[in-house]
Amino acid sequence: MPNTTFETSRPERLSYYSFFTGQNIIYMFVTIFLSIYYTSVLGLSAATVGMILLVARVWDAVNDPMLSILIEKSRLPGGKFKPWIKAITWAVPIATILIFSFGEQIAQLPMWTKVAYASITYILWGMLYTISDAPAYALGTVITKNVEERTTLYSYVRFGGFAGMVIAMVGAPLLLDSLNGQWMFAAMIMGILAMIFMVPIRNVQERHVIEQAVPTLNNIIQAITGNRYLLIFIIAFIFIGGANFAFTLMPFIARDVFQDSGLTSLLLFSIIAPAMLASPLVPIAIRYFGKITTFASASAALVILSIITWGVGYDSLSVFLGLNMLKAIALGVTLVMPSIFIADCIEYGQMKSGQRLEAVTFAAQTFANKAVSAAGGAIAMGYLAWVGFVQSSAGHVVQQPPHVVQGMWDVLNLGHAIGAAIGLVIFLWGYQLTDQRLSDLKEISNTHSDSLNHPASA
Repeated sequence: MPNTTFETSRPERLSYYSFFTGQNIIYMFVTIFLSIYYTSVLGLSAATVGMILLVARVWDAVNDPMLSILIEKSRLPGGKFKPWIKAITWAVPIATILIFSFGEQIAQLPMWTKVAYASITYILWGMLYTISDAPAYALGTVITKNVEERTTLYSYVRFGGFAGMVIAMVGAPLLLDSLNGQWMFAAMIMGILAMIFMVPIRNVQERHVIEQAVPTLNNIIQAITGNRYLLIFIIAFIFIGGANFAFTLMPFIARDVFQDSGLTSLLLFSIIAPAMLASPLVPIAIRYFGKITTFASASAALVILSIITWGVGYDSLSVFLGLNMLKAIALGVTLVMPSIFIADCIEYGQMKSGQRLEAVTFAAQTFANKAVSAAGGAIAMGYLAWVGFVQSSAGHVVQQPPHVVQGMWDVLNLGHAIGAAIGLVIFLWGYQLTDQRLSDLKEISNTHSDSLNHPASA
């Protein structure tokens, strides 16, 4: 689409994308290294790590709606979403540093103390991350009214996020190696870098905030529970994304399957670098095939390629990398598209309930993203515990037995195929909010509104 039709300027769009680069530096640093930090440095068992991740997600089920309701009901100076986003640019990096602080000292404490510290700091991080995520995505719905521009914005928002992932995946292992495993200092450097990327979002303008009465709690609950397409998509996405165990397992796959911890960055890069292609490809695919077909095709590709990878085995690193890079493109599509679907669900919810609840609706996406991350971590680590994973003690790395190594391979590939297949079935069965259907519903809603405002003469 020609830039003359954009409501946003290029510097403004770059500022918006940049925020997600910084945010994803932090997100991936925590997602990738949390489990290995807990098991290798703090000496927690795989089962304990899985339980911490599970408890954090149970809390999110209560916490995320509460925080989003607070955002939805607040009327702060400076805008509907920007005051929250500004505050979070420093709070999330600090919370990230706390997670990885004082590891050597905490490792010497009683087990209950280690578990308590790990749980509290991770849950605090998750709460602050909600405030960094839901308002930032919701901001995109008040930047422009142009639907095609919005699709482009959200596609390249994910490109900015992918860039942050690459920085974390490539830079963090090198940083940790150069610092001789000083996790706290590595977290400080990554946090400061993330903050530099996040701050420019202050330049983004809120142009189309709809003035409406402060919604009641009952209004909000009814608007979300009554939005069937939102609920169906979130459930499907949790299965499709939650079965992607790669971000949790790749450090273990590098160390225990391919016998080289130095491969961690390469394996992670093979996931994200090809996925970045999805950002420019998704708007084109949507234009020709539609949103539903594009998302469903990518999900089906994940199922097929995961089964092929599992069957081929791990005798050849180069074959694994090649298959992984093909799968990464499909993965990228499934990661780019949720914001586009959620924006449509906001439009649908407004027509159904009369309330436009951007923060609450995108909080559902935030919860889904965290549920995906935690499900991947909890299921993967829980399965490894079940097959006999041996945790490290005070930083001493333990060689895993062959059946545990095979278990890592099984859950990485076959587990992803099963989860993505379930999510795909749910999506195809229940999600029918096409662009045409949304347009028809808008026309019906507008006609009904006109008839109420201008009743026919008796």
